[in-house]
Amino acid sequence: MKSEYDVVIVGAGVNGLACGAYLAKCGLSVAIAEARNECGAFALTEDLFGGENPTDTHAAVCFLPMSPVWGDLELDKFGFELLTGKSGAAVVWPDGKNYVYYYDLDLQRQELERLSQKDTLTTMSMRQKLLPDALDLLWRFFTPPSKEGEEQFFNLGKYVGISPSEMRNLNGLELLDNLFEDEHVKMLWLAAADIGLFGDVAMKGEGSVAVMLSSLLATGTPKGGMHTLVHALVRCFRYYGGTLFLNAPVEKVEKINNSDANSNLVYLSQDSPYQIKELKANDAVVFNVSPPLVKNILGEKRLALGDSSLLSKINSWESQGHCAFISHFLINGLPNWGSRDWNPDVDISPFILRPYDSWEHAHISQEHYHRGETMEVLGDIAEIYNQTGQDRSRMSSNGRCTLSVEIEYPVSLEQYGGFKAWDNKDLIDQVHEAHSDMMEKLAPGFRSQIVNSLYFTPLDNWRRNPSAVFGHEIGGDNSGPQWYTGRIPPRSSIPGLYFSQGIWPASLTHLGNGYVAAGCVAEDLGVRNQDWWRYAPMEKFIEGFK
Repeated sequence: MKSEYDVVIVGAGVNGLACGAYLAKCGLSVAIAEARNECGAFALTEDLFGGENPTDTHAAVCFLPMSPVWGDLELDKFGFELLTGKSGAAVVWPDGKNYVYYYDLDLQRQELERLSQKDTLTTMSMRQKLLPDALDLLWRFFTPPSKEGEEQFFNLGKYVGISPSEMRNLNGLELLDNLFEDEHVKMLWLAAADIGLFGDVAMKGEGSVAVMLSSLLATGTPKGGMHTLVHALVRCFRYYGGTLFLNAPVEKVEKINNSDANSNLVYLSQDSPYQIKELKANDAVVFNVSPPLVKNILGEKRLALGDSSLLSKINSWESQGHCAFISHFLINGLPNWGSRDWNPDVDISPFILRPYDSWEHAHISQEHYHRGETMEVLGDIAEIYNQTGQDRSRMSSNGRCTLSVEIEYPVSLEQYGGFKAWDNKDLIDQVHEAHSDMMEKLAPGFRSQIVNSLYFTPLDNWRRNPSAVFGHEIGGDNSGPQWYTGRIPPRSSIPGLYFSQGIWPASLTHLGNGYVAAGCVAEDLGVRNQDWWRYAPMEKFIEGFK
């Protein structure tokens, strides 16, 4: 291993790996230093129950169909296989109805018509108007935020007859009240937006944008588990000459005195298993760790002298929203969804959204959530990962599989003694039981199917991934002051320092963070113009249907 590189990336999460693979493929010498002994800390696939049932322990929804990364890096050649089928997701209600998100627009229309003819016309009219601009909108997930982009987001209302000023003054629930009459239709739109990818649905402005952007989502299921994506990225990175340092926490990054303005020394922990303890980054250092950790590595003095506005943003960085409590269940067979008679294709949907029981329930739950009342919103809304429905390789020979329930909760737990209460076994057992109760409502007989179960709290998530401050899985809250242009800039004003975490878009498996950061570095180093760097969002996904 050498000690001098063009670029050093701190953190081997999926977006750090994607950034590194792009830059290495451009011909740069790139090293990635990872504190843990494994890459992709939030994209692990583990046999939690020892029964040959691979379980995605955190990131379980793959948004790569939306992404140019899949095509540019040719991940299929590095062992990655993404299953799509005819449905990527579904919404289920305890009243026996469901909605399956088909890729086929005719099937989507038929599904909507069963809920509301009028709302179907509204939806199809909007999609017809939006379709010519869809690619331009999708590129906003893979470019740094801008005032122009913000204006385009607030102009999304034009597809449904709402002015930009109205969009700025509506939250997501208010927008849905303006657009639709059937509460099931309102809830299925809210469920897709409420997973928090594009902002907080209850916030004015960003909430209405989040609802509109949710119509552009596309998902798939990595065959064998999400960690196959990590391995494909590692193989790609190393194929193009990248160097990976594992068990190598970065303790500090310092400017090299009397040297080129962009040169930095990256100091590895003295406990790392390498003779080399200092990596010279001649051109760039990319931080793929949460912003609060960056201050520890760079030091407050350097940030204050180099970019006081960045220091101010890091000092006020919020990471207590969008923090997940995940229950994992080992069950006999697939869940017996109570809505199967409505549409049996719910069985093959790998990503199940459990929206609220009613539109009134949605309003009440949102109020509880934003008051920080955790125990009042148990099981109200959830992401349910049923990947075995699409990937039967995840079912063991004895017919068992795993199902996971992820719910974002207010994490402060002030009324229970603060964040440390996530170690209170009585309290967290109650949360886990609520998840079991919720599944029993949606899939009667679910409790009798359970062979074993366990859970990870937000505090567990933080322990498993030190960069996930307060257990936050996307690098910091993605709403309020930290929405869109309020995120960390990917290209800092400190020469040679870049970010691929805490930036726009939210850190997810579409790998938009890695793409944006790599683009900034490549442009600045004059290597961005590559024949292979050509894919558009959705292009690789659409190729699969030709």
